Amino acid sequence: MFRLCIIPGHVQLSAVWHDIPRLFAFVTYNLLAQYAFSYEIPTVKEVVEKFDAAQAKAETIQAPFSLTIKRALLQTPTVTKGTLYLSGSDCVHFAFAPPEDLIIHITPKSLVSYSHSEKKGEMLKIGPIKNANRKFLGLGQQLSFLSDFFKLEVSESREITGTVLVTLKPRSLFLKKRMEMVQIWIETETYLPKRLNWIERGGDTWLLDLGTMQINKPVPTSIINFTVPKETTMRSEFSFFATRKK
Repeated sequence: MFRLCIIPGHVQLSAVWHDIPRLFAFVTYNLLAQYAFSYEIPTVKEVVEKFDAAQAKAETIQAPFSLTIKRALLQTPTVTKGTLYLSGSDCVHFAFAPPEDLIIHITPKSLVSYSHSEKKGEMLKIGPIKNANRKFLGLGQQLSFLSDFFKLEVSESREITGTVLVTLKPRSLFLKKRMEMVQIWIETETYLPKRLNWIERGGDTWLLDLGTMQINKPVPTSIINFTVPKETTMRSEFSFFATRKK
């Protein structure tokens, strides 16, 4: 307990020090209780509606990104940075910053990677069934669409202030064989994604953090319609997302 001693011209605060831990616990409990009652986690329906509405308004998005890849068989994760360009559901374009020499271009029909210095690239076509699980990257897709293939759960986010965490768990056995889950941290102010985490069944993870977004800024045509140069040596695969084999 605290005692307030008032002396003419002076104010002196003294304390019984052994009561401080109890007082701290009391204050902390009340602050947390007030927060709990003042904040309500939105329902799945509310998040889906607001997220889809925000996606519809954001025809293009440009943002710096940081990508952390953790491989199940490696102890040290790799961290790369660059700029992300998103044009609706038409394409997602990752331009990696030096020293990384890499471009990744994703459309509903294909996954493309390209190295300028090596003049090498990879392309994996996406069909209705073949490699269809690679369409579900959570970028440019509406949650209402993804909810047909994933079970959605909304929870409080403790990692990033001002966000809610949406966890997507595969419904079909086909997707369950490859993917454990997808996590999307959504800003409660803009209802746009702030962080995404893809977790593979084999234990590999890809954590994508997005910086300050520029909404509806024109994306260069060369990025939207990106094609690798004709002299590029191409392989029919996409090893960037390759996981370890069991």
